[in-house]
Amino acid sequence: MRQQDTSTVFWPIDLLPCSGFCYGWDSDPICVAGIVQADTKDAAEKILSVAQNDPHWLALWDHRAKSAVVLGHCSVSDRREVIVRLGHVTLNPLNPGNGQPRTVVHYQRPKRDAMRFYSLDSRELDILYSQIVIPSTSPLYQKSVEVLEQDFTRPLLASPFDNETLNQINAAYSLANIVSRTALGNIENIGALHSSPSVQSGSRATTTDLECNGRHLRRMKLLLFAIYHLLSNLLITVEQIDVRAEQARFMYNHVPAIRSNENSSSIDSISRYIKFYNCVWLVLNDIIIGVAFGSFLCENSLLLSQLLDYYAQSYLVNSIRQGLMWLNNWPAGLKLNTELSEFYCHTFIGTISIWGHVLQNAAPYYPSILWIVGAMGCCGMTMIVSLLSDLLNILTLHIYLCYCLSTAAFSLELSLSASLWNLFRGKRYNVLRNRLDSWDYDMDQLLLGTILFVLVAFLYPTVLVYYALFAITYLAIILVQAVLDTVSALLNHFPLFALMLRVKDPMRLPGFIRARGTVQKQLV
Repeated sequence: MRQQDTSTVFWPIDLLPCSGFCYGWDSDPICVAGIVQADTKDAAEKILSVAQNDPHWLALWDHRAKSAVVLGHCSVSDRREVIVRLGHVTLNPLNPGNGQPRTVVHYQRPKRDAMRFYSLDSRELDILYSQIVIPSTSPLYQKSVEVLEQDFTRPLLASPFDNETLNQINAAYSLANIVSRTALGNIENIGALHSSPSVQSGSRATTTDLECNGRHLRRMKLLLFAIYHLLSNLLITVEQIDVRAEQARFMYNHVPAIRSNENSSSIDSISRYIKFYNCVWLVLNDIIIGVAFGSFLCENSLLLSQLLDYYAQSYLVNSIRQGLMWLNNWPAGLKLNTELSEFYCHTFIGTISIWGHVLQNAAPYYPSILWIVGAMGCCGMTMIVSLLSDLLNILTLHIYLCYCLSTAAFSLELSLSASLWNLFRGKRYNVLRNRLDSWDYDMDQLLLGTILFVLVAFLYPTVLVYYALFAITYLAIILVQAVLDTVSALLNHFPLFALMLRVKDPMRLPGFIRARGTVQKQLV
């Protein structure tokens, strides 16, 4: 044993003082897990050996790690003081004095059955069900760790613990329970395996189809995937359906593991447990809020449809039309090009008037549309938010069209201005080398460039103000869309269950370890 080379001893503060043999790990530092009451050291080692062959312990502890051993003898004096003899060293772990040769660190043994554990990093526990977790044994994981170690901006916190000691502390309570039951002779009660039968869900697919049918199926699959990808980019509702399908698939795949009694065997299983119930809570709360808000929409669909028709005609049609007419009348003394301004004004007003007529004809169907949106509340509040977002996109389709037209004209004028600027400087863009090279232009080319530059310079304010009008309007629509997307993201991914655990039992969501000194110069 290596007790003589070790200057630090981790002692469980929740351990009841009794006479016997203390056991744990004789690494550097020493970690005491518990005390086994036995008459001789051989009997204690036998009990500890049987306990470490228990299936529960084998499932919890890595076989490549150091095994627990009997560390020394523990006795209780008449004054209820605990005296521990570790080799040739004697110490009092509960009341260490200044002259003791060992530094005693008191720790609370985390109960693995209650899913408690210590961690040096709060990111060790993954609570996002949609995050792809790389196993720690993967070469990609090791490469990622090496890359992160080169980041000099990452805060480095000094810690007296390493991963080996931390794993020993996390497993101390479980080992103590198994050793206690083994010492009482209840070996048959702890030897039951909780191994759930692994049911292979692979379907026995027959390959009786012809090869041509297989090609048709693959083409159909590619076509459906392309259609789905297109719809998910156009409609927020399709994207929300995909998110809900992902949640359902996640819960279905993790039900067998959650129903088994092995949720506290490792940090990965605890993460899986928290992710599963966090997903369940999110879905249930989403449905509850969706049903409540959906019933409000269904009961007040007529009144809400009247408000929708009024605001759609006022802000999406009439206000934009008035803004265009205001720009066409030289606002605030800004002298625009008359012909180009009238062209812009008539084109955009015609587009907006056509869409306003479409909205006016669709107004009688607003109550039915809002009732359908409210009825979809049974699928969750996120479905209502997605439908409202798509409805906003449809109502503002004319603004998006005008924005695209004004953006195309403005971008074309900017590119033309850049080309003329290069002409005045005697430069030409080399497409082969992707750079600007010097070039000698003829007099007629310079004259033509001067004429075009004067035209662009005088037309630029007119193009700019109309582009600014629709850019600001479309930006306001994007902000409303961002608010709806934020609400949907919070309902889909908010760590509600994890926050509840943080308030109820912070030990189930650990992050970093703090050690403080006491008057007796011990660490807690």
